[in-house]
Amino acid sequence: MSMCLRRFLRLLVLPVAAVSLLGASNATFAQEKEPSEVIKVNTDLVVFDAQVIDKKSKRVIGDLTRDDFEISEKGVKQQITYFSRDELPLSILLLLDVSGSVRPILRQIRDGALNALQRLKPDDQVAVMPFANTSRLAQDFTRDRSQAARKIEEATASDALGSGTFLGPALASAAIHMQKAPTLSSRRVIIIVTDNIAFTAGKEHKEILGELFDSGTVVYGLIVKGAIGKLFNVMFLGQIKGVNEFAEQTGGEMIGADKKEVDIKLGEVIDRLRARYALGFRPTNVADTDEFRSVEISISSAKNRKEKPVVLTRRGYYLRRK
Repeated sequence: MSMCLRRFLRLLVLPVAAVSLLGASNATFAQEKEPSEVIKVNTDLVVFDAQVIDKKSKRVIGDLTRDDFEISEKGVKQQITYFSRDELPLSILLLLDVSGSVRPILRQIRDGALNALQRLKPDDQVAVMPFANTSRLAQDFTRDRSQAARKIEEATASDALGSGTFLGPALASAAIHMQKAPTLSSRRVIIIVTDNIAFTAGKEHKEILGELFDSGTVVYGLIVKGAIGKLFNVMFLGQIKGVNEFAEQTGGEMIGADKKEVDIKLGEVIDRLRARYALGFRPTNVADTDEFRSVEISISSAKNRKEKPVVLTRRGYYLRRK
């Protein structure tokens, strides 16, 4: 069954990008703090996860308020009815490249991933999926840090998945699995730890993006290159960038790391996730269609700031109803 058909057959999709929260009609959104506690009837709350950075320095801009943002859907301005920063729990899937090209630095990747677990909050959940020629879910979403750590160690200790870097099928599986993140209102993130030496076919690429948009998932790439990865980078003039567009299209970031920096850089990824904003609106277009809805988020106060703020977020969403 194709991914497009599978999406059509879903009874309900509840990503961070398009969350429908049901309940009683007397909720007051002026005091919203946690969408999962809000009670509504026949209302759609669409929540976008966004990072704001300075264009030149890439420094995170973390002092913005609701009034600093503007949201438009297909050119029509939307009213922001929900705003928060680091209030929603994280559902993180670690997609770990264990292929032959990164095997010489797997120990550093393992240690970095293990230490990154310590930066998560008690309500955050993590899943682990190693990949090479094939992928497998080594650990489903859990708050048990010890269990996740054991699975990371097991996943990086074996070459049973092969030596190739088949990113496309692995990311497709990860994107589909993000639909099963158990916390309804969590911010969903796939962190891909890889040397980025991977190709993805055009049709496959489009279907993966569809799954990522459906689940409201942000993709972050931690790019760690060992000797083999650096050689391939030179041979192909740096044009092999398997993860880049997935991160760009979903509003994530690409973070580079030397093999000795994995621990620090993966911690930086977690810290940057903490600095992201959540912005929600109820679409003025209430038509029940299966079309992709393009969204633009901008900073209304940009002209008054010394920095040049750039908003990193998904390009749009699908509105799903029962």
